Formats: sequence, structure tokens, C-alpha cells
Amino acid sequence: MTMRVLQFSKRSVTLLAAVCLGLSGCGDSGPDVPFNPAGTSADIEAVNDVFGSATFASFSSLSVLFDAAYTGSPLVSASARAMDIRAGGTAGMRAAAMRSALRLAALLRAGPHKSFSASSGAIPPEIAGKTYEYSGGSYVPTDRTGAPATGVRFLLYAVDPVTFMPVEPLVETGYVDITDLSGSNTRSARVQVVSGSTTYLDYTVTVNSLTGVIAVTGFVSDGANRANLNLRTTLSSSGALTLVYSLDVPQRDVSIDLTLTASGFDTESGTISLNLSMSGPNGTVSMTGQFTANGGTLTVRTGGRDFATITVTGAGAPVITGADGLPITEEDSAALESIFGLTTEAFLSFDGMLAPVVFVLEPAA
Repeated sequence: MTMRVLQFSKRSVTLLAAVCLGLSGCGDSGPDVPFNPAGTSADIEAVNDVFGSATFASFSSLSVLFDAAYTGSPLVSASARAMDIRAGGTAGMRAAAMRSALRLAALLRAGPHKSFSASSGAIPPEIAGKTYEYSGGSYVPTDRTGAPATGVRFLLYAVDPVTFMPVEPLVETGYVDITDLSGSNTRSARVQVVSGSTTYLDYTVTVNSLTGVIAVTGFVSDGANRANLNLRTTLSSSGALTLVYSLDVPQRDVSIDLTLTASGFDTESGTISLNLSMSGPNGTVSMTGQFTANGGTLTVRTGGRDFATITVTGAGAPVITGADGLPITEEDSAALESIFGLTTEAFLSFDGMLAPVVFVLEPAA
């Protein structure tokens, strides 16, 4: 039996990150398709590439500033940036879950079954149709035209890969249009990220105050390949966060489905339960398990049989062990490492999709 400590790669972390999704089945995939670790790693790399464009990097870096432009003092963004959500293992998942819960609490603070006005949280007339540009560390309104009549536009710029802030002098690369689509019982906004003639992101966030459900549907593209996404999340009255995350890349015939439930994640006794599956032409892999602050285990199955166990102890690096003494090759370990990285990335993906629309969807106090 062999054992290997998993090392999280930079590519895995940038999935946002990740994030994200229910979607059509894969043509020739299924439990009868032999697990191909090299092919699986290539599939994960292709998913990473969809989220790896320079336009996506600019969007994910600068979108946390949008709510500050609207309110003058970001409610969640400033505190969220200080959180170490990129740590590996249990620590990373717990921090990412907490960050997502902060946004959910803000968006759902009206509570289920309480009255809701379509005007609460909507873009007010005085800023509707405005275009914002970056200046002096924040976004300010301009006289430029082109923004949606019932929304706002934020210009995007090339960002420094270390500071995640715009390079100087500024290099404009595209824009983000945020359109208010709110109705009588729901708050909803559409986000479109465009550079040149290419739409890199197009998704809608919907908050249903009656059911306490937030949904994100749409797609992410790198200009060549596209990932269709579908996320649903709820925050119970007890504070338990459930995230259902699905991603589909038609060009690779790959589907990823993940359910994460975090309860008491801000305490030492909190737990995170997960059920993840990845299906495609290189076989089907599933991971199930539960974690606490002290760690936990995941059971990995491929082709309908136990394949490995992933063990996490606190903030330490996860360890992978072959099931029943079966050997784990370097290729096997690399593939499982990439898949395991999706657990934290799911929270990051969801949070990244919410960041630019909090100021639109948050209910009025």
C-alpha cells in the first residue's frame, strides 16, 4: 500500500474561483468506463482553463470593489478579503463556507415568508444607466454611455497577478454589465462580462426570500471552451449552509456535481459533509465524507468500487491511501488531488458569482 501527501497546485486554487455546473449526462461516460487518471487530470486542467482567462482574472479581482462604489462602504468585501480562504484541507473549506454564509445572510436577512418589495435592493434611478471607471483605488461614475438602462456598467482593467489590483498606467480590457431583473417575489440580477467581441461570463443570480434559496445559472467561457453552471444554496434558520454545485463542459463531455453541507462551521464542533462526483469519457470518480475542525475522511470510488481514502487532520495537508492495500500511482494521486481541490473551489465559485451583485440584491434595511 502506498501513501502520498496531497499538495494543492496554483492551478487548482484558481478554479474560482470555481467555480461551478445540473446538466446533461456524458455520452460514453459512466461506471463501466475504466478510470483514466491522466485523462481525468487533463479534464480538470481544461475546466481550470475555462476559468483562467485574463478577463476572468480581472473580473474576479475587481468585482469585490463594486459594492463599495454603490454604498461607499463594502459590507462584506473588506472583511472577506482578510480571510484565509485559500488554505488547504479543512481550514480552507471552513473559511470559504464562512465567507459564503456572510453573503447569504446579507442577501436573505429579510428571512423566509416575510414580505418583499420589488424595489428593495434594486438599482435606484439616480445610478441606473451609469458607467463606472476605476480611479484612485475605487470605482467612480463617469459620463460614458452604453450601460444597461436598468443596470450599471463597471469597466475592467488588466490586473497585477500579485496585488490583484489594476496595473499602472491603466489598461482597459472590457466591462461588466449588471442588470436588475427583480420581480414581485424575487430579487434577480444578470451579470455579463465582455472583452472585445467575446462574452466570457453570462449568468443570473436569483434570491427568493420566500424559500430562502439563492440560485446562480449561466456560463463561463475562455473564448474557446465553455462551462455551463448551475448553483443552488440555502441557509437554514440554524445557520447550516447547503450548496448544490453542478458544472458541465460540453467540449470535454464532462460533468461535475457536488453537494456540500456546512453546519456550525464557525465553531470547533462544526461539520462539513460532501458528496462529489465527476463523470466523463475518462471514467467516473466519486468522493463522500465528513470533516470537523480536527479533520475527517473521504471515501473515493471509481468504476463502482472503493479506490482510495483521503484523510485530513486539522489544517494539515491531506493524505491519500489506497483502498484495501491497492497501490496508488503518481497519476492516480495527481488526478484525485485535482478533484479534491474542487471542494473548496465550490464555495469560492459561488461567492465570486455573488460578489458583484450584492449591492443590487441585498434587501433594504
